[in-house]
Amino acid sequence: MTHSTTTSALRVEDLSFTYEAAAHPATGPEPQDGASSPAQALSGVDLDLPRGSLTLVTGASGCGKSTLLKTLNGLVPHLWGGDLSGRVEVQGALATALSPAELGRLSGSVFQNPRTQFFTTTVLQELAFASENAGEPRPVIAEQVSRAATLFGITGLLGHRLDALSGGQLQRVACAVATTGNGNLLLLDEPSSNLSPEAIDDVARVLGDLKGAGWSVVVAEHRLHFLAGLADRVVVMDGGRVTRDCTGAEFFATPEDQRLAAGLRSLRRPGGTRRLRLLPADPAAPPLDHGISVRGLRFSYGRGGTPVLELPALDLPAGEVTVLTGDNGVGKSTLARVLVGLAGAARGSRITIDGKAMGARARTTCSALVMQDVNRQLFAASARQEVALGSVECGEADVDELLESFGLSEMADRHPMSLSGGQKQRLVVAAAVASDASFYVFDEPTSGVDHRHLRAIAARLRTLASQGSTVLVISHDPELIEAVADRECHLQSWTPELGNRARTWQLAPPTDPEPSGSPRPSHRTQG
Repeated sequence: MTHSTTTSALRVEDLSFTYEAAAHPATGPEPQDGASSPAQALSGVDLDLPRGSLTLVTGASGCGKSTLLKTLNGLVPHLWGGDLSGRVEVQGALATALSPAELGRLSGSVFQNPRTQFFTTTVLQELAFASENAGEPRPVIAEQVSRAATLFGITGLLGHRLDALSGGQLQRVACAVATTGNGNLLLLDEPSSNLSPEAIDDVARVLGDLKGAGWSVVVAEHRLHFLAGLADRVVVMDGGRVTRDCTGAEFFATPEDQRLAAGLRSLRRPGGTRRLRLLPADPAAPPLDHGISVRGLRFSYGRGGTPVLELPALDLPAGEVTVLTGDNGVGKSTLARVLVGLAGAARGSRITIDGKAMGARARTTCSALVMQDVNRQLFAASARQEVALGSVECGEADVDELLESFGLSEMADRHPMSLSGGQKQRLVVAAAVASDASFYVFDEPTSGVDHRHLRAIAARLRTLASQGSTVLVISHDPELIEAVADRECHLQSWTPELGNRARTWQLAPPTDPEPSGSPRPSHRTQG
């Protein structure tokens, strides 16, 4: 392997790529990123990224960001085949002349879904895995693991199983793993998608430290605010092409309305200014006549295990959107699984829906859940069939309306696993809406979507609430919270003395978006 002398960490010349399965998307597992034609994912991309710089790659959902990163780390064409033309240089070496192992030593990557890149069972094993495969001496491996774990604040997770971590914790582990090598090049695909505001600030700090230490960083992101002042360069993509290539200062000085009109996210940082008053949580209060009530909830993994959830009281009124917030790993997703009946609470826990006590199996029949990892919820052979699978009552016109409202009409006949990450997310939300449930839980439903589709999802959630459903949204996304939330419930970590403290605030009414569009008539009888 030879390297030319260059000041560029990455150089891309006239890069175009078409996935080989694009003509037959029903058999292809890879996103095609909605480029200028249904088959083309990248078209004529030119980039020159200096060493020691941080480059932000952004654009609307499906613009080609993830595919671009795959060409930089060698997954295209080594894993995902297709028609590749142009030239890619990584650290001065021609990418197509390198083996996957050689490319892997030049850079570290964090995928959009970090679960897909883990090979071991514990955090410690995962951090050591790549260096062990490279034959590094044990003291070197120990030093690399310690440095990466400290850098991303995960030393307390080293002995934990990966399958027991939250989505945000997995994201931080993946970031740490990517820095254990010696390549000094980091490629991150949506690294903030499941992180709390505090964790996002931590990642921003780490990226600044890495850049200061000479690392070259490329971040593909929808969320922009945490990279202001960090990004030296911003590349905006649309339809597989680069439509803008400018300095970070120029991009972040662009008026907000121009960014939003281009489908890009807001630069506003998270805040809690809409909180009006703290609502009481009384374990002795009667359950709600309309909505979900929890009294004396306890949940642990395995019989007799230490509780991971212990809530004295929680009320989720029908006709309102409640947003559940809290640090990564406090149990938000676990609470959602218990509420919809996918996990059983301990004996003595009481969960009622519209005043009626219901067991776990009964709750599954009237609930709909959109998980953080939507790949676990895609079952059909086409996007159209996926939406229709949500309800036997959902007719063809209803399916078409849902696909249209979520910007998926052109992908109606594509296999769900051939869609981009953001497109999959919107598809699973559409399928949940089609189920016509009385209780909806959306776990980070906008983590991978652009501004336009965030507003479409927000409008649909408001419509569900206006039709009398109980809607719970787990989110760290300030734009979504501002647009939909009537209440905010902030969940804190479990302690032996207090269990989980959950504080609920009544919020000022969301001003935008209003319930809009032509909502599908509800098949559910309203009580």
